[in-house]
Amino acid sequence: MLLNSIKINDQEFVELKDIIYRNSGIMFAENKKYLLENRLSKRLADLNFTTFKDYIYYLKYDIKKRQELDILINLVTINETYFLRERGQLDYLVSNIVPDLIKAGKKSIKVWSAPCSTGEEPYSIAILLKNAGLFDKASIDIIATDINSEVVALAKKGEYRQASFRGVPADFMRNFDVQGQSYFIKEDIKRHVRFNTGNITTPAITSLIGKVDVIFCRNVLIYFDMDGKQRTIKNFYNMLTEPGYLCLGHSETLNKISEDFAMKNAGTCIIYMKKK
Repeated sequence: MLLNSIKINDQEFVELKDIIYRNSGIMFAENKKYLLENRLSKRLADLNFTTFKDYIYYLKYDIKKRQELDILINLVTINETYFLRERGQLDYLVSNIVPDLIKAGKKSIKVWSAPCSTGEEPYSIAILLKNAGLFDKASIDIIATDINSEVVALAKKGEYRQASFRGVPADFMRNFDVQGQSYFIKEDIKRHVRFNTGNITTPAITSLIGKVDVIFCRNVLIYFDMDGKQRTIKNFYNMLTEPGYLCLGHSETLNKISEDFAMKNAGTCIIYMKKK
């Protein structure tokens, strides 16, 4: 914990976590007060606030409240990711899903990385599709979104450090230009990915993204309550074409959340298919 962290009382915690929930879908449990203290104390100090009460008032009524809400969401979201994470689903996309869609006559395919963080997932998808020669067989559009505007900006830049590469094969690194300690994604990969900021729990995301064939939403539902999970999955169902594929994190499930998807064993992983 920060030595100079500003303490948040129970009432302030309830108000602040409700603001975060309404604007992101992320639910902070009652035992997570210390996380908000740790992540937000510096921001309060930068604004010359000494209490969370003052900060909450600022979020509700100040003329800059919309900009501050964006900063708040950026500070509380978690963005742990790396290239080729949970590779089984990525390989199944390349070896089965996309080829099957092409065989079925699909000329245009849309893949959505819903919580794209700093871009490792959508760029991994683009690299694997390129290596498999699939960009030559269909028009494949990779859309990447995140609620955190800061990580979206980093993803667009396409600059990475060694921590983003965990056991990737040597040939994978051919898709990067190295400058000192930085690895820059090459332009022939970058051009296949479009980034945007969006909240997957709101209906507005459906008009922002439109119809898609495949959705990757991995390791995000665990931060939502049941209502947030159900709203998100309803959005996904409405946005997916038929057949439509949904990839969740290995520790996530649609059990008790939605009956609109069928679970499919995809070799080393599980994916969900939209029911008709």
